[in-house]
Amino acid sequence: MPPSAERPARGLFLVLPGQCFPVRFVNRWLQCDFLLSEWAPNLIDDRHHQLKLVMLIRSLRSYADELRKVGAKVIYHSLEDERFGTFSDQVRHAAKNASFSELLHFEIEDRACAAVVSDLAKSMGLNQKALSSPMFLCSRDRFADYLQQESRPRMASFYRQQRRDLGLLLNADGKPLGGKWSLDAENRKALPKSLTPPAPRFSRPDKTTREVMTFVRSHFSVAPGDADDFCYPATRRQAERWLTEFIDDRLLSFGDYEDALTTRSDVVYHSLISPLLNVGLLTPADVIRRVMRAHQRSPVPLNSLEGFVRQVIGWREFIRGIYHHFGTEQSSANFFGHRSELTTHWYEGTTGIAPLDHVIRKTQRWGWAHHIERLMVVANLMNLCRVQPQSAYRWFMEMYIDSAHWVMGPNVFGMGLFSDGGIFATKPYICGSSYLLKMGDFGRGDWCDTVDGLYWRFVQDHADVLARNHRTAMMPRNLARLSSARRERIFPAAEAFLAEKTRSPAS
Repeated sequence: MPPSAERPARGLFLVLPGQCFPVRFVNRWLQCDFLLSEWAPNLIDDRHHQLKLVMLIRSLRSYADELRKVGAKVIYHSLEDERFGTFSDQVRHAAKNASFSELLHFEIEDRACAAVVSDLAKSMGLNQKALSSPMFLCSRDRFADYLQQESRPRMASFYRQQRRDLGLLLNADGKPLGGKWSLDAENRKALPKSLTPPAPRFSRPDKTTREVMTFVRSHFSVAPGDADDFCYPATRRQAERWLTEFIDDRLLSFGDYEDALTTRSDVVYHSLISPLLNVGLLTPADVIRRVMRAHQRSPVPLNSLEGFVRQVIGWREFIRGIYHHFGTEQSSANFFGHRSELTTHWYEGTTGIAPLDHVIRKTQRWGWAHHIERLMVVANLMNLCRVQPQSAYRWFMEMYIDSAHWVMGPNVFGMGLFSDGGIFATKPYICGSSYLLKMGDFGRGDWCDTVDGLYWRFVQDHADVLARNHRTAMMPRNLARLSSARRERIFPAAEAFLAEKTRSPAS
């Protein structure tokens, strides 16, 4: 038999929580023993939202069933069973029992978890083999090549590369369909009062899911959220139905209202597939294939189609690349020198700022909020309140069902806070109440004075930095035009908020 046709050597195949990719990606290695453990570092070493814990555990158990159905030998360690010790003990025991010489796994995105697995393989004398992850379309090598070609990483240039590499939304001459690479300017409509988005058809938890919900609620009671609220897809079949529903019911209007803030719909027209992509129940290749197939059957407005494609093949992949190349630098930076800490108000939704409290309470219930709610409401106000970057990062990591270090690091440190000084973002994303009123339906109130006071206080304190950036230079100039009467009203409101709703490091 020629070398190219040889069957792969039998080894131990490690599947971490969040790596529940379709079985076709492991067909070649079905002669291996598959080890799936709920004790893995990426599940137990961080504080997670209860809904995320349910999804990680339930999807891993569902994946074990998928593997068994195709005849794979599965070694499974649940958190209920403490007989086999730690994650490291479990791997050592499995490898020793079968005298394996090779440890296989998909690429591990969490750097700390990857280091644990690498150290473990070395200590056991195992040959470690990392397989390319189906979770992404751009390989790590391809992203490294992109960085070599650019003086600075920018989402726009990366996204153009992705479109060309994948042959998506291009004319025959290779130019972008519609004449523009991005239609972001057409994704910024507020939700009209006359329009009510369709309510998503959430899954009814099955018996196995309910058992996991009960376990999480009792063993992780101090974690944010409530496991009893879990209603997300947790199996591959449920995830595929969820994607179908989005394509049928919400994709057409997604682009128009992608940035809309509203109290009338928790989801608006968003897909809410990020948690499904981040645990492997859906893959980006399958998602794009199905969306483009639907477009061929019945054309989707270009601003919706391009806006969705941009999120899946552009921003998500770009953020992953930034994490692996700049993550350490980002996590240690504090460009503005912010030092304040969050209080319980930021977990309970009792800050008194209407848009912020709405997003916090929604996040507690669903473990999800869309990108503008995260960026221009929560992260914006944390920045204006001078919250130190690691505290903000910790909040985002533990409050969202789709959180992961590769996701939250660049999004929080780069976009949300600009605490990395602009590795890839071109400006700090900050705003006062006018943007929140324009894009939302919260109504004016005393909270507007508080937000405006926080905003202008930030502009005043960082005027030199903002004046040097052509995209923010108008902010200090506008501050100079602020009347003394307005200053006397909004600045004390901001100071009172900071005294009550944040705390200093020493307190």
